[in-house]
Amino acid sequence: QVHDNTKGQNEDLVIVTCPPSSNGWVHCTSKIRIAEDFYASSSSAVLFTRVLDDNTSVLDIAADISMTYAGGRSVSLTLEDPGGISDCWGPGAEILVTSHTIRHEDSQLATIASVDGDGRLTLVDPIHKPITLEDDAETAVEVAVLSRNIVFSAAEDDDDDPLHGGHFIVMHTSAPVVQKVVGVETRGNGQQGKLGKYPLHFHMCASVAGSTLSKNSIQNTKQRGIVVHGTDDLYLHENILYDTRGHAVMLEDGAERGNVFERNLGAVGRGVDIRISDDESDPTPATFWITNPENSWIGNVAAGSAFSGFWFEVKTRVRGPSFKLHEDMVPNTLDLFLFTDNVSHSNSQGLQTYPQAGYRPSNLAVFRNHKSYRNRLSGVFFHAGGRLSIDGGYISDNRIGINVDMDHSDVISNTIIVGSSPAYTAVVSAMGHAASHYPATSFCAPTQTNDGSSPLVGVRLDSYHDGSLFGATGSTLKNVTFSGFGSGSCAGSSALHVDGEDIRYFDTRNTLVDIAVLDDSQRIDLCGGEKQVAIRDVDGSMMGEQGFVISDSNAIRAHPACVSVADTCAAFCPGVCLRTMTVMVPSYYARRSLTLEITGTTTDGQTIVPIFVQDFQTKEIFLPQQDWSHGRLFVTLPAGGIYHGQFFMDGEPTWPHFTDLKYEDKLDNCGPDFASFDIEQLVPDRCDSLIRNADFESGTTDYWLHAGSYGMEVINEGSDGSSKSLLAPNPKYGGGRYVGVGQRLDTRCIEEGFTYTLSAMVKLVDTSTGGPYLCNLSGYTGDLNSCPLGSLKFTNRLGEPENAWETAGRMSTNNLEWNLMTGSYTANDFDAAAYSVYLYFTGVPAGINIQVDDVSFVRTYETGSPTATPSTHPTSAPTVEPPSPPSPVSGPAPVVPSQFEGSNTDSILIVDEIIRLTSESAAESTVLTKEAHIGDIVLTVEIQARSMSGSGYQPQLVLFFAPETTSVADVTTNDNGFGDFFESSVVAWMKERIYFDPTDPESLMYTWFNAKVLDTDSNFVSEGGSENDRMNSGFLRLQRSGGSIDSYYSFDGVSWAKFGGGPILLPTSYRTAPLKLGYRIKREWKSAYDITTHPTIASDGAVATSTTSGPQSY
Repeated sequence: QVHDNTKGQNEDLVIVTCPPSSNGWVHCTSKIRIAEDFYASSSSAVLFTRVLDDNTSVLDIAADISMTYAGGRSVSLTLEDPGGISDCWGPGAEILVTSHTIRHEDSQLATIASVDGDGRLTLVDPIHKPITLEDDAETAVEVAVLSRNIVFSAAEDDDDDPLHGGHFIVMHTSAPVVQKVVGVETRGNGQQGKLGKYPLHFHMCASVAGSTLSKNSIQNTKQRGIVVHGTDDLYLHENILYDTRGHAVMLEDGAERGNVFERNLGAVGRGVDIRISDDESDPTPATFWITNPENSWIGNVAAGSAFSGFWFEVKTRVRGPSFKLHEDMVPNTLDLFLFTDNVSHSNSQGLQTYPQAGYRPSNLAVFRNHKSYRNRLSGVFFHAGGRLSIDGGYISDNRIGINVDMDHSDVISNTIIVGSSPAYTAVVSAMGHAASHYPATSFCAPTQTNDGSSPLVGVRLDSYHDGSLFGATGSTLKNVTFSGFGSGSCAGSSALHVDGEDIRYFDTRNTLVDIAVLDDSQRIDLCGGEKQVAIRDVDGSMMGEQGFVISDSNAIRAHPACVSVADTCAAFCPGVCLRTMTVMVPSYYARRSLTLEITGTTTDGQTIVPIFVQDFQTKEIFLPQQDWSHGRLFVTLPAGGIYHGQFFMDGEPTWPHFTDLKYEDKLDNCGPDFASFDIEQLVPDRCDSLIRNADFESGTTDYWLHAGSYGMEVINEGSDGSSKSLLAPNPKYGGGRYVGVGQRLDTRCIEEGFTYTLSAMVKLVDTSTGGPYLCNLSGYTGDLNSCPLGSLKFTNRLGEPENAWETAGRMSTNNLEWNLMTGSYTANDFDAAAYSVYLYFTGVPAGINIQVDDVSFVRTYETGSPTATPSTHPTSAPTVEPPSPPSPVSGPAPVVPSQFEGSNTDSILIVDEIIRLTSESAAESTVLTKEAHIGDIVLTVEIQARSMSGSGYQPQLVLFFAPETTSVADVTTNDNGFGDFFESSVVAWMKERIYFDPTDPESLMYTWFNAKVLDTDSNFVSEGGSENDRMNSGFLRLQRSGGSIDSYYSFDGVSWAKFGGGPILLPTSYRTAPLKLGYRIKREWKSAYDITTHPTIASDGAVATSTTSGPQSY
């Protein structure tokens, strides 16, 4: 082995290791690259040799030792587009040559010695040879001039605060005033850790149409680069940013729209040492930090950042001072305006959407003609969102080309994906041993977590939460070309791979169409990943014929035609369509403790290979005792077949108490539902008593679930002298009628015609006084002093409707410490066919704790013969008595509520006077009167109960008036369509808004109220207000009186408050015209909500079949 020992260094540079030999000559040769820091301070070097692991052999060296310069340095550059360079780029100017490696630090600075007319630059000192157009037409480096004639520089004279530079700000200056900052160089500006102190900053200017930031050079910043804050319609063009701290170009609050970023370039982005606040992400900087997608990015280059090139960190709400101006804006759901011809290279992540909020636009967000190459992690990283697309992309030399991570419904089309390109392979080869030095320039070098080669991946797919959340439909690869994942690439590389972390549901609707693999690249690798992968090859372009690529495991390989694919851990099932059924079981089972064996036949009568399915999810169940939690087993089988399942635990047949079934791929699947799918239920030991852990004397909460975010606990106090009972805390702030406890029942024991009797001891405690709470036995569920109910929820997700409710028990006394709840009900056909039955105790106001003890639910006797077929209609919801309508602030006397129609039957339950809006799958819910009302109109809606949906702003109730021709479909939109489509269909609306943090339930105890009304000029006028209390229950009122609109709210139905400066006079055409009345959910982009309401209407009459009648009741 030949070494170079350089004076002043503590290590040797290995030049070459010879091949093994004994008593013979061998030729030793290699390429080396000597790092600048290795020789910069050295005055001499000594070459020496040694025999590895051998101190006795004699070594002879021939005389023809030579070291020859092989390249790696350049003293001149010829630019692709020389236009204007000889006029503007002169001798002595400093230029930036962007990184030609995966490291952002490898950008180079040089000084121009001379400029030729043909665009050839001669440099004062040589630089490392970059990648040129001759090397690779797609990934050549960029060259930019940094010098300007106008310089804003900050004096480096603050020894106590060296991160304190100058700053430049345009404040509160809107169009038509035009600001133009063109051709300026800034050096050392920005004040790290200080809000608002940036090199170039537009601050809260609203629209600045006509203003420009162009051709500026922002260098060596202390904090950020260009900040656009609360400003719209700014044009940013051909700015260069070099050596920035924190985000280089950023949209600050998330409300900024209409700005155009064109042909800007950033390189060498570093993190900050001092953050402005913990809410800022500048320690992990992006060249372009994007918080609102309604802007344009055209031809920009993110040429090297410590973290991200383009980072869409879009949130669920606007932040900072812009929030009060845009309270209803949900940035992570807005459509992408324009993103085309941009480039990201030499970053950790080239283009990414992150973090957990995800980017979830209503329509497909297309990133067109994006190039992303030589990034240390991913070229593109789509995370926790959906409906994102790379179209016309070029992706090369990334650890992972495109990483679809917990994302859904993404599309990768017309894209070239290269693992190891010849150009970058040559760069790494020329560096020799230095390519593996930390930080490594070679992907194939060992990493800190991997002692061997790290494989490259073209596209990595991942599982998702489930198959229906946010409208998920699987991701598609269409017209995608792969190369560079075979010989010459890192060992184990593949074009397609599936992630093995955070396993949930792998969507069978992931599809491949028109796929090309140009060389010997490994097509797919499913080793080390999920055990239930199923990817559809629609046209056979990936595997040679159409069918499904699946995991080669007995958890999914059911069809007898499936064959193993060598060395991939995959199998291919030609001509097969696969569907997925989810089997939900109690959440108290440990991961993989249950095994579901499935047998059966396909549509053509073939017997399937038995599969053995377990809960393979690796993510722990979130809040396993929450009432909506389940364990889940995903069963993927050939479409249309007949299947039978049997559960086993520890090798013995078992029944997991219930099996709630649903299709994960209900939409956009490849074939029919299963002809039948049943699971062996076994014969129950007993059905006379269905409650387990009924007296809590075990001291545990086993088998019980809680509604709400406050948990439950066994306390040392019971009824009738016993020692234990179960407590459901129901705090004054954050609690409500939805809080309580319940238990899922053994569905085998619910049979049509049988009567079931509920008995429970209940104690109610007022948290304000610590004393007993006297509820109103004759009240209704929304009564201010309501009593709890024992209720039953029946679920059959394979039917229509999916849910039905029954009242099982009511309080029989209220004046004792422990009071009896009792009742009975008879099961009907829908109940007996349900896959899940949930008994629960809820219904008292916030601030009233519920304790239960000695709970029994007993099957007593059969009352009649079952019907022949299950009913397709829901049973009634719990019977309630209607409240008296709240007294109007002014106007006509109220009448009984008119009838409403709903936008669907899945999420809307209309029973008598009670309307419940509830969904777990992001359904849009709207109710609208079937007839229009005339004259003075009052719509009052009582919120009787609501459940909190995770953390953040909660789903909102919106009351509205609409023209008489309006249909329920016209006013049913998702959140993104609220402003553009819903508002255009109504005359006036009002809504409430609350915020909830389950980790701090008493924070932000406010309710915000908003309204919009058409004024006499047919423009919407906004009104708003707030109350220092959270409306977990209460009343909203929208009224037209004398042709004007007013909005009111009340927390108790007695004391009313009007918000805004109304009344607002309507346009002439709506002052007396018939109007339809309705209300709807605005989900705040949450998938789950549950609000029970009671509407009342007062009017001067109604319009029926184009005829106006006098006052009447409905």
